Amino acid sequence: MAHGRTVKIAGLVVAVLAIGGGTGCKLLKMAAKTQKHAAIAFDEKTGGWGYSHDQLTEELAKSAATSKCGTCTVRLTWNQGCGALAQSTSKKEIMATGTGTNRPAAEGAARTECVGKGGGACNILVYACNSTN
Repeated sequence: MAHGRTVKIAGLVVAVLAIGGGTGCKLLKMAAKTQKHAAIAFDEKTGGWGYSHDQLTEELAKSAATSKCGTCTVRLTWNQGCGALAQSTSKKEIMATGTGTNRPAAEGAARTECVGKGGGACNILVYACNSTN
């Protein structure tokens, strides 16, 4: 799916370049600003984590998150806004992710999902947010 998005973006770049002039540059900058991908990666065995934000593609976001933790697995990717990973305090195998327009919304969504899976009390392990401009 990310590949299809990349093709669409590449097509937009070609169309913008065909327009030429200052307007094309402005359109290209506007398109780049809308592509804010992020990812959270986690390793259950070590407790290690990594995250990324403000990446141009989903694949770049995944790569950046796992580069911060070589043994981690990507648990969540999203475009725009924030994401969070929650874990049960008593049942460590229960984890959940959530997204939202801001940090409290993403953390609330992750906690709600974690509790819904039978996690009881759940803590946020890691969160990340894309910039808003």
